[in-house]
Amino acid sequence: MKSRPGAAPHLAGTDKVPDAAINPRFAGFGGQLIQTHRALRRLSFPPARWVDVLLAPAIIFLCTLLAWPLIVEFWSAIIRFWANGLGHEVLLKTDKTPFPGIQSIPYAYVQAALPDPLQWWSGMLITVTLLIGTTLLPTRMLPISYALRVAGLIQAASQLYFYFWAAQFPYQSASSISALTQASMVLIFLTPWIYALLYNIFDFGTLRKLLLSLMAVIYLIVLTPFQYTFAAWVMLRYSLLWHPLIYLLGSSLIQFGALVGFYSWGMSWKRRE
Repeated sequence: MKSRPGAAPHLAGTDKVPDAAINPRFAGFGGQLIQTHRALRRLSFPPARWVDVLLAPAIIFLCTLLAWPLIVEFWSAIIRFWANGLGHEVLLKTDKTPFPGIQSIPYAYVQAALPDPLQWWSGMLITVTLLIGTTLLPTRMLPISYALRVAGLIQAASQLYFYFWAAQFPYQSASSISALTQASMVLIFLTPWIYALLYNIFDFGTLRKLLLSLMAVIYLIVLTPFQYTFAAWVMLRYSLLWHPLIYLLGSSLIQFGALVGFYSWGMSWKRRE
């Protein structure tokens, strides 16, 4: 049986693709077709998808802005509940915010002190445990070991600073908690726009895109008062010695980690295209 001129012969029992045989650039070592890597593929972006990129986050943004008085009441109730349980040194206060349309924001107010010798040595013991004790963890827990060592290094720097220059520490617990709470408020309003640029460009369906952004926004709304009331209590109970660790690892980093987690979960959903 003769084949057409220029056509690749079909080999029985092989997975060779005729097009790959014609153009060796697309053929692997065994003659199989090399698929284009997803990083090099062109994204199908019809004009109608601009609705998902622009309109969907705008709807969630406006709904969050309109519901903000209720969110403030929700935050105030949570902080007041824990303030009553933790003692009179934890207070519910509000602070002004420059965000348009929002006048004030509630936060847990505490006046943490500098560490005393017992608190400093207790912190030093924890730091040594984080730096040395993690070497005893099994290899399968290596990512956790690295994370704990990073926390240990930051706390070691804090221990050194408060040993020599404690009186020059420029931050206060109350102003820091207020600033972190306001940063969380900004992140809540930015979240639908972040997902619009990183997730809504794909064809997962408008309903799923709205659902993912809405879940992330609600999660941050619930997390923020608990997170920073706990941070305020830690500084009140164990002094400003833990302020750097809270500020660097226990604040926005946790919230961004949650957003990455929601994004990863959303990207695992089956696309329509």
